[in-house]
Amino acid sequence: MDRTIRNAVSDGVRLFVWSIGFFYRHLSLVLLSLIPSTFRFIQMWNDLNTPLWMEIAVESTRVVLFLLILALMHRSGFRDVFDSALWQRWQRSLKIELERNWPVTFLAQIAVFIIGLYVLMNTTLEWLLNPAFMKGYMVLLGMEEYDYDQVYTAALFFLKNMSVIPLSMVYILRMLGAGADTRDK
Repeated sequence: MDRTIRNAVSDGVRLFVWSIGFFYRHLSLVLLSLIPSTFRFIQMWNDLNTPLWMEIAVESTRVVLFLLILALMHRSGFRDVFDSALWQRWQRSLKIELERNWPVTFLAQIAVFIIGLYVLMNTTLEWLLNPAFMKGYMVLLGMEEYDYDQVYTAALFFLKNMSVIPLSMVYILRMLGAGADTRDK
């Protein structure tokens, strides 16, 4: 493999590992992610026969999560995301990152994103929720009388909202230069 490609893939893997560390190191992000995760669990448990306000709460919380991730990456307060200075810093960082990483590193980061966050994470979640494990969890939780498919779907959506969705935000924001101006500070 060409050194440039190997370095680009290595950058993507480092970004993947960094994203996991960043998200789970910030308790505020994890706790905030519990809101859409819990509502998604309830929605899926009830086959989406839930009030509209739950969907509004899920999407609104994701917007707040996105803004909080952005603020934390820039080592700024949450209020700073409503100030044009943060957005201008991000715009400068985005330009630098794209100029430095286009096309090889950028495409390698996309490949790592697809393989790491979607293939590996989804495969891991599905493995954790397979019938052999889930039936045991259901017995431990006193839920053995519930339908496996219902429990599986609700748990899968809960776990995705606690992992894949917020990690995707972190990964893509950093890939696009968010907080790049504060990396070594």
